[in-house]
Amino acid sequence: MVSTYLAYNLVSRDLRATMDRTASQGQVQRETDYYEENIGKVTSVDDFLDDYRLYSYAMTAYGLEDMTYAKAFMKKVLDSDLSDDSSFANSLSDDRYKKFAQAYQFDKGTEVPMTDEQMDSLIGLYNQQIDDMDSDITGEAGYFNAKIKTITSVDQLLADDRMRAYVFQAFDIDENTYDRSLIRGLLTSDADDPDSYFNTQILPNATDSQGTITANAATLSKINARANLVSTRDKVQGYADSIASARSQIATLQAQLSSASDKEGVQSQINTLNAQINTAYVGYDTAQASVLSSTISSLKAQQAEEGADVDGLQSQIDATQSQLDGWNADKSSRSSWASLTSQKAALQLQVDYPKSGTDPDALQLQINDLQSQISGIEPTLKSLGDGDFTSFASQLQSQIDSYDGDLPALGADTDKLKAQLTAANNTAAGYLSAASSYVSLVDAFDFNADGSVPDTGAVSDDNLEVINNAYIFKQDRLTKSGATLNDQYFRDNINNYTTIDDLFADSTMVDYLKAAFGLSTYAAVTSSTLEFAIESDPDDPTSYLNTQYKGREYYDNLVSLSRAFNFKDDGTLADGDVAMSPEKIVSTSSSYFSKYDDADEADDEAAIAGLKAAMNSFNSEGSEIANVDDLVNNAKVYDFAMKAVGLDPDEVSKRTMKKVLMSDLNDPKSFVYTLKDDRYVEFAKSFNFDQDGKLTWPTMALNESDMQDYASKYIIEKIRFLDGDDKDKAQTEAEDESKYFQEQIATLDSRDDFLKDRRLVDLVLTARGIDPSGVTDEYMKKMFESDLDDPNSFANTEPDYRFAEIVASFNFNDDGQVQRADSSAIQSKGDVLQTVDLYLRQTIENTEGEDNTGVRLALYFERVAPTVTSAYDLLADDALLEFFRTTYGFSDEFSNMDIDVQAKQVEKNLDLTDLQDPDKLKKLITRFTAMYDSANAETDPLLSLFSDSSSTGISADLMLSIASLKAG
Repeated sequence: MVSTYLAYNLVSRDLRATMDRTASQGQVQRETDYYEENIGKVTSVDDFLDDYRLYSYAMTAYGLEDMTYAKAFMKKVLDSDLSDDSSFANSLSDDRYKKFAQAYQFDKGTEVPMTDEQMDSLIGLYNQQIDDMDSDITGEAGYFNAKIKTITSVDQLLADDRMRAYVFQAFDIDENTYDRSLIRGLLTSDADDPDSYFNTQILPNATDSQGTITANAATLSKINARANLVSTRDKVQGYADSIASARSQIATLQAQLSSASDKEGVQSQINTLNAQINTAYVGYDTAQASVLSSTISSLKAQQAEEGADVDGLQSQIDATQSQLDGWNADKSSRSSWASLTSQKAALQLQVDYPKSGTDPDALQLQINDLQSQISGIEPTLKSLGDGDFTSFASQLQSQIDSYDGDLPALGADTDKLKAQLTAANNTAAGYLSAASSYVSLVDAFDFNADGSVPDTGAVSDDNLEVINNAYIFKQDRLTKSGATLNDQYFRDNINNYTTIDDLFADSTMVDYLKAAFGLSTYAAVTSSTLEFAIESDPDDPTSYLNTQYKGREYYDNLVSLSRAFNFKDDGTLADGDVAMSPEKIVSTSSSYFSKYDDADEADDEAAIAGLKAAMNSFNSEGSEIANVDDLVNNAKVYDFAMKAVGLDPDEVSKRTMKKVLMSDLNDPKSFVYTLKDDRYVEFAKSFNFDQDGKLTWPTMALNESDMQDYASKYIIEKIRFLDGDDKDKAQTEAEDESKYFQEQIATLDSRDDFLKDRRLVDLVLTARGIDPSGVTDEYMKKMFESDLDDPNSFANTEPDYRFAEIVASFNFNDDGQVQRADSSAIQSKGDVLQTVDLYLRQTIENTEGEDNTGVRLALYFERVAPTVTSAYDLLADDALLEFFRTTYGFSDEFSNMDIDVQAKQVEKNLDLTDLQDPDKLKKLITRFTAMYDSANAETDPLLSLFSDSSSTGISADLMLSIASLKAG
């Protein structure tokens, strides 16, 4: 009989060759081919269990062959949520079930527009855009300032993309629609030369545009005035109708009151209708005041016209103002009277229909007090009757009719005319706005009329500063560069103001103060708020600041603002005082630099929160993002993503971006690459849509399940055999490394990206039980460049088959680029290869065990021992225990000892860390084979350990029993 060691060595010395020979055997090859061809077609647990060839192959591979009959049991295993520690698979004492469930992912999750990793990456790009703004500004300004001194013609400026973009942004010129001849004409214009391009081509059009606006203004004013009169007439008629209706209903209710069963309810309705009448009278007063106010505005506009009778018009204004004051006073009095009357009616209702606990005397005192106030107001009210409403409506109609000679009839004709005039004015206003920028552009440059540069240069130093400042302040947000300019402005000007009114007439200064004192994020804080605070004495409890703002979130900020200034309560300065002391200027400046971007940061936080909320609800009704159309129409997501990659959603069409989203990032000829702009590629990488614009799985170097599997196994490997503080420290470090791994894997674009990050490579190797120190970069490169479909490739001919399994787990195409894997499959390519390798190992062990159980034990120990983490792991596995007993000469009685005593014996005789060392493991197996042959010279009692099992030798009944035990 061949010795156990020799038989074992024949198999293990070139395990890869042994596996290849086994794989080529007829039955094994047929079953393996069937498995590889069909496992990807399975879509559910039931499909898997119903295909006996697939199911039994898998059970054999994972050492569960004796449990193949227990389909109901295995269904519970496969349906387990492995992220839940209390799930069925996790609660079983036998770890093989958990490993089996890990190999088959039936809960594949949901196709999402963006993974958490993609979201984090996009937010990172968004923040990086912000962080880079100052350096970008500095770079562009430096380039422009250097180049402008070297050019010799205006054409050189316009031909330089960076210089042209710099000027266009500074002067609000659209890069996509500009007219080169127009801009060249402006740059070569002299505002003082009547024959310059600006004065002959632009200024006349600007004058015409202003004339258009002026000419149309009178007609538009009449249209709007007539529309207001019509609206007021309709309101007045509505008030009259409301009063008549209320009176009619009151009469009916009063007739019913004496016989009504619910007298209180009827009286309450009457009170409500009386309040409706009072509200209508207040509305009448408001309408009168509105018409008079409009009349005053019209008279003042006439006063401003050239040749107007200012004094005569002023007399009309004064008389109309007197009427307006009268109606406003009546409105105020009538509003008070109506409120008091309603209160009195409500109290009278309680007196007339008392309830338990009502104090009629106390109520009557309140009624008497209200009546006293009512009686005091009534004599001041205007006497209004039905005729007043009719007369006023008739008056309004007359005013409406007075426009008939100047305007078309009300309705479609007037609407058409208004639309035409408004459109013409908008066009003219747009030209005037552009002309304003043109004036600034003309003034900023000194090119000669022929486009050449004069001896003094293309731009003066003063104008260069103007251009630079304009560029800085035209950015999407205030940068540090802009904040520095604002601060200099503050320091230079703050003590030039002698009154609060002067200070608050300067919007730049107001914005600066809001930021410096932490008030820019409060919508309720206006210029008036700041003005009141500065005029108030914060030490006076009766001051406006303390009576109106104390207790509000920003009260302390207002107090700090108030104390920073020296203005008196009348808004002026005492003789010899300045607005702010030097010390306060310094502290205010310092505060400004720490708070100038608070409002922008608040907006950023809101934008990020909006993105996350949209992604969390992408599958909710009304918030779906199921295709590219949904995405580009979801402003919170689309606008954020565009800004994050540096694209302007207002400048790039959605049609273009939809084509970008549907591009195949692995195809160099796809649309996104024709744009030759990495920003579009980054945008496409941020989302998961297929070429039809529908949701699909993310493009990642590893499937999520494989990524998590590597991360968790790495942690297990790093803390194996450790305890106490050493274990805690190692676990923290391993978890940090695993976090890094998962974050970086999501960002990889190619296998080169993976291979050049040794931290990622080492984690993967460690997770698979391979010592990274013995694996070179060149070796890994050759592995990952291998064709796994070629049996003669480097990966398929290397002895350690684990490397091929690692390569198979990654989603790299033939060119080494990350590709979108078919995440609908229940097994990744790597899991399929690992299952096949396990099946071959199990087949080899079974075959060898038929001749020599010792060989089977040795092969099993070689495969499983590196996963042992404690003596109890070894004792829980009958085959591993028998290997140990045989190796160290323990009798069968060993298992009768207390389990803790057994564990101590294991630890005493066997250094478990040696199981991680291939050389020491080989020596241990050599010792076992010698001891086994010595103890089994004639018979083979260990055969019972395996019976017909393909795994640990536990009987089917015992295995089921163990499997049924709950952890803990």
